[in-house]
Amino acid sequence: MNAIQRASEEFDAYYSTYDPCTDKLLTEFERIYAGRGDMSSYELKARNIAYLCDHAPVHVFEHSPFFFEISSGRARHTWGGLQSHVGSFLHEKTADLWLNPYARETETDREEGRLHAWNNPVSFDHYSLGYDNILSVGFEGLAARAEAALERAEDAESRAFLRGSIASMRALMRLAARFADEARRLAAEADADETRAHYLRVAEAAGRVPAKSPRTFYEALASIVFCREAIGSLEGIGVSIFGHLDRLLEPYYTADIAAGSMTHEDAKALLHMLLTYTDTRFEVRRGFFETSTTIEIGGCHLDGTPCYNGVTRALLEAVLEGRYVNTKINCRVSRAHPKAYFEQIAAVQAARIPVLVMQNDDAIIAARVKCGQSIEDARTYVGGGCHEITLQNTEVCTRADTWINLPRLLLDAMETSGAETFEAFYIDALETIKRFILRIMALKNKYERLWCKYDPLPLLSATMTGCLESVRDATAGGTKYASTAISLLAPATLIDSLNTIKTLVYERRDMTLKALMALCRSDFEGHEAERRFIAQRIPKYGAGNDDVDAFGARVLKDVAALYRDERGMLYKNGRGGDYLPAFYAHDIFRPLGHKTIATPDGRRAFTPLSRGCSPSEFIESTPTDILRAVKAIDFTDYADSFCAEITLPQLPADRAQPLIAALIASFIAAGGSSLQFNLIDRDLLVEARKAPDEHRDVCVRVCGYSAVFVTLCDEIQDEIVSRAVR
Repeated sequence: MNAIQRASEEFDAYYSTYDPCTDKLLTEFERIYAGRGDMSSYELKARNIAYLCDHAPVHVFEHSPFFFEISSGRARHTWGGLQSHVGSFLHEKTADLWLNPYARETETDREEGRLHAWNNPVSFDHYSLGYDNILSVGFEGLAARAEAALERAEDAESRAFLRGSIASMRALMRLAARFADEARRLAAEADADETRAHYLRVAEAAGRVPAKSPRTFYEALASIVFCREAIGSLEGIGVSIFGHLDRLLEPYYTADIAAGSMTHEDAKALLHMLLTYTDTRFEVRRGFFETSTTIEIGGCHLDGTPCYNGVTRALLEAVLEGRYVNTKINCRVSRAHPKAYFEQIAAVQAARIPVLVMQNDDAIIAARVKCGQSIEDARTYVGGGCHEITLQNTEVCTRADTWINLPRLLLDAMETSGAETFEAFYIDALETIKRFILRIMALKNKYERLWCKYDPLPLLSATMTGCLESVRDATAGGTKYASTAISLLAPATLIDSLNTIKTLVYERRDMTLKALMALCRSDFEGHEAERRFIAQRIPKYGAGNDDVDAFGARVLKDVAALYRDERGMLYKNGRGGDYLPAFYAHDIFRPLGHKTIATPDGRRAFTPLSRGCSPSEFIESTPTDILRAVKAIDFTDYADSFCAEITLPQLPADRAQPLIAALIASFIAAGGSSLQFNLIDRDLLVEARKAPDEHRDVCVRVCGYSAVFVTLCDEIQDEIVSRAVR
């Protein structure tokens, strides 16, 4: 048995039986809360963090070089405090004051399918830490900065934030020291020299990082892992992102290789351990559990030069060797990257390991700059959770909590518009969409302003550029960029529906707008011939028609403009930051589709809406068609990841690899935003449904994540199979 197998078995055995100590911790948190008096929210949060750091049991694994596991109320299939009643204690305790009212005010729109939203005005997930800051000076350095800021802080709110931040950082460093003590204890009890050496190595690392800056590749990676795991649990926030890993680790990799203290294989073994942890903890081959765990690679350095190095290669080699399922590997690509990078990405895809998404620097960085962010900061972007975008050190962007159903709003416009020309109707439709967006923004702002009052993030904030400088918590807008991305949904369904209205109602005049709306309400009952004509004969977006693709590009540009006021400025959120136009479907195109009647494009009632920037589900399309549609769109209008999917048949690796590499290059040349692949054999998927235990090696790309096909629910399996026949 090799080291990776031993670690996997140890993780599995531990998480099958461990006690997260939830009830005991909640009892203590209730005691702290009851005695809070006039304690500020920052001090209250810091006390909870300190209690966990000082009292939650720590566990050091015999076969993992990383230290991170504390019994903090976090169950096995969770990635941070977000899903823990302990980590989420404060926002659950105060929910009636800000979260539940927001949920009530959006309830009708959620029930009627205009909106899919979690019951909160802000996101408690998909965050990155300021990893560059952590590695640069360690928490000792960050605490020193906070203490210097405290000496010059003038108002009570700033002083409360800084005191809470300093106390939280000191507690985090004590937690790492507890791991060092535990590792030394285990080393003293070890019988074997190899085991003793392992624990002493962990003890040395935990005794240094994250308090100080790391000296080696191992210490740097251990610091990243500890901070991601611990801060997520302590803050009650989803820190989904391990960061821009190859850029962060390259200096340590290069130095260790040059010194002869580490080989490429040694570095790869550590990355294997990281990927093994996620797959094993979340039991990805036994059932489906969302991991929300992301690594960013590729892209560029802070000076804009391409990032593709030994760490990049080692990580992709590890993915290929271990066939990991759901640590999400986001590959930043650009025209400046070498062909070898695309070939290595393609090799993973050709091996039917669908954990990668390609994010195009050329479009995404330009989109971020268009939204007012500096190019130097934009170069640090990472995708988190699935592939939503945030800046690693300078931005807290709340997102992946609200999705707006554009086709449903188009139906609202059809009910009320009396426009006599298509251009007049088009304006009515855009105004209907904008009114709804502004209403949701106003609701979010109303309650987002209370975030810092009830559940601040003093520990996460300390790592982010801007918070210590502005002496404000991230929840109060302290980060350099305090953005919000409200995702719009189903662009292809919207485009094709508008094109049908344009064609049938205003050009051919085959029917009135009210008559077409009546067909939609009835799900085309008794009018199947008309529905087939609409679905099959009227040209569709992404199906090789340049005129429709150009029309779609116009629609998307006009929709992006809805996020700006009459001065052309982006609308502001409750923290003083910008609302960013976004399209990331996740898998919300299904539940919102289930609440949406038939649409003018010929889509049947209560069936899925379109995904990302891909054509509608029932449209015949080829990779070439999709690339033509992508080329027409200006993706720099959208600051988030706007993903297209290309579905290919399963091909032999020697044929699939060059094809995929060429498609990636073509996608970049077309100016696309993000791209994912599925290599699907419909017959194999059908067989897997019949004999699931024999097909636990069949993995598919769902949306921003991949999964073992047979662990998915029937509805998602049906949808994946339907992609295979397009």
